[in-house]
Amino acid sequence: MSIFSSNKDAASSQTSSNPATKPVNSTVNPVQSQPAQSSATHSSSSLTTISEGTTLEGQIKIEGDIKVEGLIKGSVTSKGKVIITTSGKVEGDIICSNGDIAGKVTGKLRIADVLFLKGSAVIDGDINTGKIVIESGVKFNGNCSMGNPVNPVNPVNPVVAPKVETPVAKPTVAFNA
Repeated sequence: MSIFSSNKDAASSQTSSNPATKPVNSTVNPVQSQPAQSSATHSSSSLTTISEGTTLEGQIKIEGDIKVEGLIKGSVTSKGKVIITTSGKVEGDIICSNGDIAGKVTGKLRIADVLFLKGSAVIDGDINTGKIVIESGVKFNGNCSMGNPVNPVNPVNPVVAPKVETPVAKPTVAFNA
């Protein structure tokens, strides 16, 4: 049997052979042993991984999620989640919906929803996020502001509630002469 044979060929050869002559210890094609992913279990957003030992320079814009194990020199913009592992480093701004950081970031973080800072995270820059979770051991140098959500679709313009101006009564001064 060839390593590139299809399941149909393997099935037909097994049914046509004599059951008494089948080997007891049969090998399984490695491709067949991997579970197939159905569309029901497939995530709606894809995950892009920047592996350890990889260095990217420039601006990254991505629709799905991104996992950084290597080094990125430039900004990262994602409509999904940005994951920085313990070996990952970003030297630039990060703009995304959700963040999970265990590595080092030198730059501004603008996270629309939730930012998780793991105990090994080192952040040198300002943070603007909706919610933040910080584990013990995080090293953070910068300012943190919450409540002014970032728009991951158009990160340059944050989502700002319209201001309602209330008229201020002007004092009337009367002079009696």
